[in-house]
Amino acid sequence: MSTNRQKSFIATLELDDHHVDLLGELHGTPVLRHDTLFSGGFYTGASTTRDDSHLLGSRSIQEVQKHPPLTIYFRCTDDYYHLYIRSHPTYTGYCISNGADRVLGAYRPAGSATTSFNLLNLDDRTITLQDMGGVEQWVRLQARHSQPVGHIRRAGAPYRYLAEIDGQGVVFKLRIIERNASFLSDPDEV
Repeated sequence: MSTNRQKSFIATLELDDHHVDLLGELHGTPVLRHDTLFSGGFYTGASTTRDDSHLLGSRSIQEVQKHPPLTIYFRCTDDYYHLYIRSHPTYTGYCISNGADRVLGAYRPAGSATTSFNLLNLDDRTITLQDMGGVEQWVRLQARHSQPVGHIRRAGAPYRYLAEIDGQGVVFKLRIIERNASFLSDPDEV
């Protein structure tokens, strides 16, 4: 029987025609969104400006030519994964998790409140590293006990966000860099 470390790995997270990263990296910081409050279809006050730089999104490779892929530590527990950012100067060690609005972003690890994900093959079957033979893998991410990850647009912003959506979700390309990867804080883990 495999250990959680043996099913854990480090990989880049990519899309075929879009870069995947935190919006602040893709567009420059700050990434501002104007949030207008409505209640019952009526405007209820002044708009609020929110900084979405820490949220996960994508941007076309035609718009941003040279952009290094986001490197993630996929930490396995049973058949699901917590995703730790490994390639960002500010957010290394943060988890990719969802906010109250189901949009993914960089958040500090929060125990059981941290979003975990299932990796799904193209037949929508849950897989782990043991089911992935090569360096490049095509998978869907699905928040555990919830929805798949796909693109959304939010009112007040021109950006493409990654969030839990109704539907099938997008297909990500993983380039596996290291298999059998341990936590940075526990390199001798078995």
